[in-house]
Amino acid sequence: MDPGYPDERTVRTAIELAVRAPSVHNSQPWRWRLGGRTVNLYAGRDRQVADTDPRGTDLLLACGAALHHLRIGFAVQGWRTRVYRLPDPAEPEHLAAIELYRGEPGFDEVALAAAIPRRRSDRRRYEKRQPPESHLSLMIDRAETTGVQVRAATDRRARPQLVRALAECARYQLLGPAVLLELAAWRGHWPPSVPDYDHESVLLVLGTQADDRLARLRAGEALSEVLLSATGLGLASCALTDPLGLIDVRPILAKELLDGAHPQVVCRVGWARLNAEPLPATTRRPLDEVVQNFAAVAV
Repeated sequence: MDPGYPDERTVRTAIELAVRAPSVHNSQPWRWRLGGRTVNLYAGRDRQVADTDPRGTDLLLACGAALHHLRIGFAVQGWRTRVYRLPDPAEPEHLAAIELYRGEPGFDEVALAAAIPRRRSDRRRYEKRQPPESHLSLMIDRAETTGVQVRAATDRRARPQLVRALAECARYQLLGPAVLLELAAWRGHWPPSVPDYDHESVLLVLGTQADDRLARLRAGEALSEVLLSATGLGLASCALTDPLGLIDVRPILAKELLDGAHPQVVCRVGWARLNAEPLPATTRRPLDEVVQNFAAVAV
C-alpha cells in the first residue's frame, strides 16, 4: 500500500458517504473516476431531471453537496483534501479533481461525518417553535466558510414572498401532470400534501456573488454544511430550489436579503414534529454504477 494514498477501503468508505448527498428527486447525478493519486468528480448528465432541472442548476448543487460529503468522509478517516474545481475548460463535465494528503480530522468534521447517514430530506410540517439563534449561527457560520452568503428570510417583504412561492410550487407539484409523472418516476411515489411554511420553518437562502457553474458547485458545498449541521443539532431540514424558478422571487431575495447576490437554493430548517415517524433512508445506486476504475487505488 502506498503510504501517501489511502487504500481501497478508505476510498470506498468516503465515496459511500459522498453518495448520501441530497439530489433533486434522488436522481444522484454524479460519477466518480479514480486515477493516479486523484479522485475525480464528474457530472452525470444521463441523470439530469429534464423537466424539473432543464438548465442543470440542481445537478450542480447536488454534485457540490456530494463533493463536500466526500471531503468530510476522507477527513474523518485521517485524509485532508485539496480540491481543484472545474479543472479542465475543455471537459466541462469534470467538476472537481481531489488530491489527498494525511491530516487529523477536526471536531466539526467528526460531527458532520456522523450526521451523513442520519440526514433525511424532511418535507413534512415542523413544530412551530423556532430553533435557537445559536443553532442558526452555527449553521450559517459553517456554510459561509465556503464563500457562499447565507441569510435567514425574516424580512417583512422577502419572507412572505418566499413563503408564497414555496406554497405555489408545492401546489403545482400536486397539480402539474408532467411534474407529477417525473416525481413518480424518480422518487417512486406521489408527493405529499402542501405543507404550511408560514410559521413553522426557518428559511435560509444561500446566495453567491457570481451566477455561473462554479458558483452553483460552491453553493452545493455550502448547502451540505447547512444540512449536516442541522442534522447534528437534531433539526429537520430539506433543500428547495423550485421557488427560485418563479420570475419575481429571485430579484426580491437578491435585493432585500442578499445585498445583490444571486439566490441559489433555499434550506428549510426546523424541529420535526414530536409524533413524527422517523423517515426511512432513500435508496442509493450501487458504487459500481457511479465509480470508475477502483483498480487504480494503490494497494
